[in-house]
Amino acid sequence: MKRIIACLCAALCLCTLAACGEKETPSGGETTAGERKIGLGSVCSMTMDGGDKNLVKATVAAVVVSKDGKLEECALDELEFTVTLADGKPQAVADLTTKAEKGDSYIPTVSDTDGVAGKGSWEDQADAFCDFVEGKTQGEISGLAATDGHSTKIDGCGLDITDFIRAVTRAMEMAKLRDIGREDDLILALLPTPDKGTATDKAQYDVEMAAVTLDEQDRITGCMTDTLQVKMTMEQGMFTTVSGNVETKRQMGDGYKMKEASSIKREWYEQADAFDTYARGKTATELAGLTLSGEGKTDAITGCTISITGMKQCVVKAARQD
Repeated sequence: MKRIIACLCAALCLCTLAACGEKETPSGGETTAGERKIGLGSVCSMTMDGGDKNLVKATVAAVVVSKDGKLEECALDELEFTVTLADGKPQAVADLTTKAEKGDSYIPTVSDTDGVAGKGSWEDQADAFCDFVEGKTQGEISGLAATDGHSTKIDGCGLDITDFIRAVTRAMEMAKLRDIGREDDLILALLPTPDKGTATDKAQYDVEMAAVTLDEQDRITGCMTDTLQVKMTMEQGMFTTVSGNVETKRQMGDGYKMKEASSIKREWYEQADAFDTYARGKTATELAGLTLSGEGKTDAITGCTISITGMKQCVVKAARQD
């Protein structure tokens, strides 16, 4: 009898230990921690128009990817503006609002559709594209058949989807595992600002980007940030910038060469990852309360000595959009 009782007690202890060792279910309750990825990708170009105009266009995608590599959620936005010169000096851009932020008030232009008739607001058509590609792998999205940048397979989208495809697949390539619940909301935010150094000899616009997921308590479960620096050089009152693609700091990777000058010997993307890690688990209000120095730095984040003013503002903006 004593042996039977001892066996029963041992079995009970094992069951108790097993229950204690179970992982806590993330928000949403339908996925295991660390099985979903969050990603941020962009495509940016500058196009010269003579020597006094420079068109900037940035297409940005935020994604959530399943453990088997399928796109579960997608968000798109696009920023397009022209910097002009007057009397050899760059003029301030009057409107830096993104196309998604303009909502129903922004009807696609000829450049958006490449001459194809529009089918509603830019935001609605971008959403139609996202709905179509959700559930597909990176390879399936890359291979999406498009003639002259368009696809007849996507109901409700007459936009040129070339950059959409490139931005989404790039975001999937850069995605990182996070504790994202199946019901968490995915939000994309852009924060464009003219650089303080914009003067008579150069023009520069910085675009902060943030992909964020929020749980039911509006806490950040996933976060990825990036920064695009659009630099336009000038000489004798004319732009000398060459038309072409512009990479973000994260896309440059080790090529950004911050590690060599960093006091902690970490590249920009590594320090951005440290900030992203710090942001997780916080609400917009809590993150907004992080005190920064006059240079935009803080000692509160291990492994991050870069200025995070813009990154912080962009993540807070995203977290407050829900």
